[in-house]
Amino acid sequence: MKYQKDIKEWTLEFAISIVKLSALLKKEKIDFDIVDQVRRSGTSVGANVREGKSSVSRKELVKYYAIALKSANETDFWFEVITKGYDYKSEALNKCWEELKQIEKVIAKIILNLKVEKTSSKV
Repeated sequence: MKYQKDIKEWTLEFAISIVKLSALLKKEKIDFDIVDQVRRSGTSVGANVREGKSSVSRKELVKYYAIALKSANETDFWFEVITKGYDYKSEALNKCWEELKQIEKVIAKIILNLKVEKTSSKV
C-alpha cells in the first residue's frame, strides 16, 4: 500500500507541531505536567517510527511501530484530558488531534500489513 506521505516525514512534521502546541498550551496556563506528557508522548511517535526504520528484523520493526502507536494513543488521551478537564479548545489543538487520528490509522495499518506479510511468507 502506498501512502500519500512518508510516515517518517509525516511523524517528524507532527512532532514539530506538538512542540509548537506545547508552547501554546504553556501560555494558556495548562499545568506543566500535562503539557510535558503531551510533548513527550507526541514526539515519541515519530522517534519510534524513525528508530523502527533501522530495524534488523520484521519482528523488531513491528515492535517499534507498536510502541509508536501506543504513544499516539497516549497523546490522544492527553488531548482528551485537556479538552474535557480544562474545557480548552483551539484550532491548533484540533489540527494536531485530527492529524494524530490519521497517523494512528496509518501506523495500525502498517502493523497489520507487516504481520500479514510475515504470516503469508511462512506458508
